[in-house]
Amino acid sequence: MKRQNLKTKKTKPKKPAKKPKQKNNNQNSAFDHFISLLRFNIRFKLTLGYALRIAIILVTISAFVYFGSCYIVYSAYNNIFDSSSKNIEFLFNQGLNYDSSVITNTVKNNNISLYVYTNEYQKLYSFPDDEAQKYNETVFKNTYRWWNGHNFEDIYYTTSKKNIHGDVYKIVLKKSLLSASSLYKIILTPTIIALIIIYLSTVMSASKMATKHLDPIHTMTAKVRQISAKNLSTRLDIRGTKDELKDLAHTFNVMLDGIAHSYEREKQFVSDASHELRTPIAVIKGYASLIQRWGKDDPEVLNESIQAIVSETDSMQSLVESLLFIARKDRGTLKMDFEYFCISDLANEIIRDTNLIDKEHTVLHDIKPNLIQRGSADKLKQAFRILIDNSLKYTPTKGIVQVDLKCSEKHNIFMICDTGIGISQEDLPHIFDRFYRADKSRTKYKEKESTGGTGLGLSIAKIIVEQHGGRILVESEIDVGSKFTIFLPKEAVLKSPTNSKNQVSKK
Repeated sequence: MKRQNLKTKKTKPKKPAKKPKQKNNNQNSAFDHFISLLRFNIRFKLTLGYALRIAIILVTISAFVYFGSCYIVYSAYNNIFDSSSKNIEFLFNQGLNYDSSVITNTVKNNNISLYVYTNEYQKLYSFPDDEAQKYNETVFKNTYRWWNGHNFEDIYYTTSKKNIHGDVYKIVLKKSLLSASSLYKIILTPTIIALIIIYLSTVMSASKMATKHLDPIHTMTAKVRQISAKNLSTRLDIRGTKDELKDLAHTFNVMLDGIAHSYEREKQFVSDASHELRTPIAVIKGYASLIQRWGKDDPEVLNESIQAIVSETDSMQSLVESLLFIARKDRGTLKMDFEYFCISDLANEIIRDTNLIDKEHTVLHDIKPNLIQRGSADKLKQAFRILIDNSLKYTPTKGIVQVDLKCSEKHNIFMICDTGIGISQEDLPHIFDRFYRADKSRTKYKEKESTGGTGLGLSIAKIIVEQHGGRILVESEIDVGSKFTIFLPKEAVLKSPTNSKNQVSKK
């Protein structure tokens, strides 16, 4: 039995504790849902805010005026009562009776009424009327008080006085408030009407002012609704006075410029990538069809087709890897392992490999030994190869490519100078753009049969250099040659991806 009692004691408080919480949660959720249904526009909120503030100000001012005037009137009445009671007390002390003409004149001159009672609250005298008013003990304990009639018409002042015979009198002085009340009514009515007119006119003015200030927002909203992916050229009008809305419109226009630029780059990127992939896919498909028709019976056709397919597959793989590299940079997920290495040895290795592969050009070099660089050796090697291959591609046979490596106080400086066809001033600002190729240069340079490429090499080189906190400067002149200069901080820190502009200097 004891165990059962203990169990019931433990289980009883659990059930009733959950019910009020559920009710409160239901009530709160219902209230939140109701509030969410109330959607007030900014104009209404501003007008309501102005209205509430103005109402509070007017009520506060009116209260100060009302209670201040009441205090002045009642202070004046209290002074009259106080002086009259002192005069009556003085006359009583002189031996005059309460119905003396001197006392009566004193009361009469102050325009008050006098009531005299015994200590047992029996009425002895009243002036100027003989009304028989009775007061309880609570009334006589107050020095002065309101007599709470329907209209608060009278104010009473009670005190106890003793004459020279030792008799104690309860003296009640009454003064009418009808004149003051009438004056209040005369002043109060037009004052209330004036306050209502002021309040309504102020609220209307606030509403018009809010509408005027919010009109630009409505215009901006209408303009923004017109903007879509097919119409990114629309901009908000920022003419007029300089205020916060103009700053907002300017900021929005800048954001639209960035979105439009990114959108156009994305469209161009997809278009160029599709174009670059279409050619190798078409070649692979063509050779696959060739194998299907004659490759089974002709070993020469089969071998040629397989070699072509492998070559085009390698090209597609290189293109896809380049696209993935750029995509990782754009997403901010591009990672590089930084460490200290000898960039002089890296440069000598690249020059040695270039001389083994390319026998048609003269590659000169001036490499300062024992230069240390912090960064990714593999990625910098890729960037240097891209720039050297680009110079060799657009340099005529027997031309010269000069590769130098030197240093300053804070930078290692890698320079590639060629005697190639050069880059026009129109193409120079765009050579680092993705899929950009200077067609005029290739058209003019006819000594090479194939100078084409994916158009991503220089973009990738620029990304690698910028990830190391460096920069590339380009100088070029048609029929003279080009010079690429890379500045690499010796203590490179991996940079987050940025859309920095091409840093190009024109010769």
